[in-house]
Amino acid sequence: MSAGPQLDPSPSIVEAIDAAAAVSIASPEDPAAQEALWRAVFALEKWIFIARGSDDEPSPFAASVEGGPAIFAFSTADRAVAAAAGFGIPEAEAGRLLAVPLPGAAGWVASFAEVGVASMVFDAPVIGATAPLTNLAAMAVWIEQHPQP
Repeated sequence: MSAGPQLDPSPSIVEAIDAAAAVSIASPEDPAAQEALWRAVFALEKWIFIARGSDDEPSPFAASVEGGPAIFAFSTADRAVAAAAGFGIPEAEAGRLLAVPLPGAAGWVASFAEVGVASMVFDAPVIGATAPLTNLAAMAVWIEQHPQP
């Protein structure tokens, strides 16, 4: 559960996410731009989370944002550790990470709606894309069923 290169996707995948995010941020009302970003996010092999709780029963870091509590997911270990420091998580705990494989990660995160979590924020503060948990599992299924040509 510590940061390491084995957690990170290839640099080209991170570059594709960042490029899609740049278009999405520039055109927040453009559904095609939003779809491209989330397709890139769902193309990852795993999402990385800041681990909280015990080693026996870790849970993903969540914090209050506009719209209610949110779970924070990341593309790389470095982004997760940097965000943990930004959230004020002590350095000794900032490197405790969870890596959850996709597509199961989407359903796992969505299950936290049962305890009042409203959304997932991806790669904050670099990107900060937000999806309501009520949409997350459906997004995963839709993307899987509608591959890009």
